[in-house]
Amino acid sequence: MKSLIKYADWDMYVCKKIEPDLPDEGAARAVAYHIQQAVEKILKAYISFYGENPPYKHDISQLCDIAERLGVVLPSEAKEIADTLTLWESKARYDPYVSFSLLKYEKAKVAYETLRKNLVIEVSEAEEATKTEDSETCRKDG
Repeated sequence: MKSLIKYADWDMYVCKKIEPDLPDEGAARAVAYHIQQAVEKILKAYISFYGENPPYKHDISQLCDIAERLGVVLPSEAKEIADTLTLWESKARYDPYVSFSLLKYEKAKVAYETLRKNLVIEVSEAEEATKTEDSETCRKDG
């Protein structure tokens, strides 16, 4: 799960490095693909954190549905741009006429950043709870 967060962060890193070249077509294609990958990986990290194996799918809507079923509270931007991100995953790689929207890209960044921040908080809280439980168990056993 933590490796998925790290890989998602790398995709965002790529986006941020290329952003100054927007709206150049090549830059738009690259950020479209990598922002989709970042959101996909952070959703899969959430699914993994909640105890399920993430499916081998690139469909952001389906990943959002799974995450919601598990109890993840999604930012509105995630569902709002899910279909666009799914299209960007394939079209940015293969379609010479990818339709890029800076507004949708910004919404995707907000979705990613919100999901990542919330996931890191949940992971930290879970790790802290485990430490507390382990400490209490040691005191009872000791």
